[in-house]
Order: sequence, then C-alpha cells, then structure tokens
Amino acid sequence: MKRALLAVLALSLALTGLSQASERFRFVAEDRVEDTGNGLVWMRCSLGQRFHEGRCLGEAQRFSLSDAETRIDALASDDCPWRLPRFFELRGLMQPNMAKDTAINGDVFPDTPAGWYWTQVSAGGHSQQDCFVDFAGRGRTRCNMAGQFHIRPVMATSQASPACFAD
Repeated sequence: MKRALLAVLALSLALTGLSQASERFRFVAEDRVEDTGNGLVWMRCSLGQRFHEGRCLGEAQRFSLSDAETRIDALASDDCPWRLPRFFELRGLMQPNMAKDTAINGDVFPDTPAGWYWTQVSAGGHSQQDCFVDFAGRGRTRCNMAGQFHIRPVMATSQASPACFAD
C-alpha cells in the first residue's frame, strides 16, 4: 500500500512538471520551441547537434565569440531572425535539479551538454558579450571570461515569419 501511494505521488509530481512545461513551452516545429511566457522561440538543440525523434544527436560545438557571431549571422534570415540570447533570457531556461546532470528541462531541450553558453548582453554593468550560462548540475553563471562555448540560438516570436515554423 505504501509503495502504491508513493508511486501515485511520484507519477503525480512528474505529470505536474510536464504540465508546467507544456504550459510554458509550445512546440512550433520539430526542432523549435516557443517560450510562451517570454515571447521567444528557441532551437531545441545546441549548434552542432541535430534534432531527430525527440533527441539532439551529435556533439554540440564550441565557438569563440567571433565564430559564434558569424555562425548566428549565417543562420539568421528574414523569416528566422536567429540571434544569441541575452543573458537573462538564457538564464531563464535554467531549472536547477540535483537529480540530473544538467539544469535545464531535458524534455524541451534534450541532450543539452553541461557546459558554458554564449550570451549577447551581459549583466551587472559589464561590457557586452562577457557573461555566460552553464547548465551543469544546479547551473552557474559567470562574467568576464574568454574561451569557446556552446550556442543555443533564439529569436523573438513576434519577429519570426510563419515560414520559419514549416517543417
């Protein structure tokens, strides 16, 4: 009886989590998700990976800042104006969870590597392009670093053309 009650409670909590995710996120294309609360569309996979049957396959690439900007510029179009996320946009995806090795919703953003991600705008009065988000474990943020980091492209829902969401 006790095990059955625990199983029901665990299932209930899991469904609540999925319900909250489905309220916040709407899948607008196989490899894209809309964050309805923030008016943003995110790529579900990091650059270097490709979305296939609910997974992000391949290895997420790391880029220098100049290479990250070049890749985003090449990816962007009139229909899909992809860009690097602002610090607080990317930080807003963070969901600290001690039970997982990444601090992001794995159902929405599968196979996200534990590593730093570039952002467009910094926080705390630092210059632009100097703050990063790490989805490892509980999640961390840091500023004034240099190196090679992952990219999770984003665009404003209001700026995207319906053609951007055609599979």
